[in-house]
Amino acid sequence: MGSLQVTLASLVCNKKDNIDLLLKPIKDDNIIDETYISELITASEYTNLYINTANIKNALAELSDVLKPLKENETGHDISYQILERKDATITIEIDKDEMSASAEITKALGGKNLTAKAILTAAQESGVRKGFSKESLLKLAHLAIKESSTAPVSLSIASGKLAKDGKDAYIKHLVESAQSRILRPKKRKDGSVDMRDLGDIICVKVGDPIAQKVPLTSGRDGFTVTATPLLPEPGNDVSLISGEGTEISPKNENILVSTLVGLPKIIDNGMEIDEVYKIKNVTVATGNIKFTGSVLIDGDVMEGMKVQASGDITIGGFIESAIIEAGGDITISGGIIGRKQEANENNKIKNSVNITAGGNIYAKYCQYAQINCSKDVRIEKQLLHSYLNIKGKLKVGTDELSNGKLIGGYVKVVKSISAGIIGATAGSNTIINFEYQLLKFTKLMKSIDERLKIDSDKTDKLKISLSKLKRLPKEKSNLEMITKVTKAYQLHAKKMGDILLEKEALEEDIQNYMSSIYVEATEKLYHGVELIIGKFNNRSRREYGPSKMIYKEREVLIDPLIHNQSSDNLENIENPE
Repeated sequence: MGSLQVTLASLVCNKKDNIDLLLKPIKDDNIIDETYISELITASEYTNLYINTANIKNALAELSDVLKPLKENETGHDISYQILERKDATITIEIDKDEMSASAEITKALGGKNLTAKAILTAAQESGVRKGFSKESLLKLAHLAIKESSTAPVSLSIASGKLAKDGKDAYIKHLVESAQSRILRPKKRKDGSVDMRDLGDIICVKVGDPIAQKVPLTSGRDGFTVTATPLLPEPGNDVSLISGEGTEISPKNENILVSTLVGLPKIIDNGMEIDEVYKIKNVTVATGNIKFTGSVLIDGDVMEGMKVQASGDITIGGFIESAIIEAGGDITISGGIIGRKQEANENNKIKNSVNITAGGNIYAKYCQYAQINCSKDVRIEKQLLHSYLNIKGKLKVGTDELSNGKLIGGYVKVVKSISAGIIGATAGSNTIINFEYQLLKFTKLMKSIDERLKIDSDKTDKLKISLSKLKRLPKEKSNLEMITKVTKAYQLHAKKMGDILLEKEALEEDIQNYMSSIYVEATEKLYHGVELIIGKFNNRSRREYGPSKMIYKEREVLIDPLIHNQSSDNLENIENPE
């Protein structure tokens, strides 16, 4: 019996360094199919090459066609198809829409050439990437593409743009302390305690002392996209160094402000000014009242019945007891304001024994039974009791950082806001808060608008009647001229009315915005008996609340719990508490 002959299948390297499937057909019972070819590839050294499955199918189809007419053990012609190919790694570069980053995606090599970091860089540059390359990322991507075991593409960001960095605004740096900042930070003794009444000499400056410095704006830093498009920064905003009274710009440095007086430095917008200063230990009957053009610095106390007036600031290291203090600038009191309730006057109006008026801000540790008029803001650190305040700014009872003081009793007229830790008291003391000042100004403006509107409305009505009468007269030249003249006058006043109505609409919006912006905030407790007056809306808290904010919303005064989100679901009408 002759030897068994079968169709031979082998893998042969061709001239292109790819691999052919070589079949030598022999008619027999042996089956060669795709599984057989797959096992042949797996057992070979070419497993990392690209498999052309279409050519495998073509080879097997041709084998079938060759074998069909053959008799057993007859041979057919050789069949050869390229089924394994060496493929080099390919790369795709993608640039983001904003051109601030670029990434590369590599389809790994299958028996072909891998991409080096330099090749990746070249491909990116040819795709338009010019700047922001990361050497580390290029090397990492090249390494990943070689080591990746799967055939899935490997991608990585290889370049990043840099955003432009806007410049910093110019600002004014104060080189000396103002009296207020100094007094709010008492002088330390050697044992570590503080002397609340020792203001020290640091407040006063001499002629030629540098007191403020302008730190110039910066231009910023340029940026770029990965395509090398420059990104330009916005330079900072500039400010002018303002030389107030008693100061001048240094002739040696235009960014330095120096003093031209011996006196008390005071911070103003974008600069400082120097007040001539009058310094005294205490104000008593022995010293007499003080009236000074400039600033007054009192180391100790202002005693009962005394009066201190200054065109600048008044700074007091101790306390005020039943006295009158009037300043064109700030009033800063290291201690407290102590007054007492006096009998009602002939108008049945109760007056307190301390009267304080400031054109600037007012600060004190505590205050009781005082009348205060302030053109800016008031801060009382610990407690404000049974006082009458008229404030054009805001009132804060607490430290510089926290509203944690007590506001109990009294009548407060304020423009912006009130914040304290506790407002009101359990003993039934009424605390009245009124935001009438700004609303009265709005009312006066609205009255003026309505008056002007009525004038133009009346004129328009009269001109309309005159125009109607003229149009009924015979059409003579004189009548036509008069009609033209009256029509122009009518149109003029009608336009005026339109402009005034727009002005009125804008004012109404300002009023609503203002009423929505004002508030009374109690960060710890809000007691009953706190009355809030906002124009014609007048309501009073009728029970004790936790941390709360009293606001105006939709024609009502409401209480918003501070511990919850400030939404309409949490608001409670204080007139009808649950």
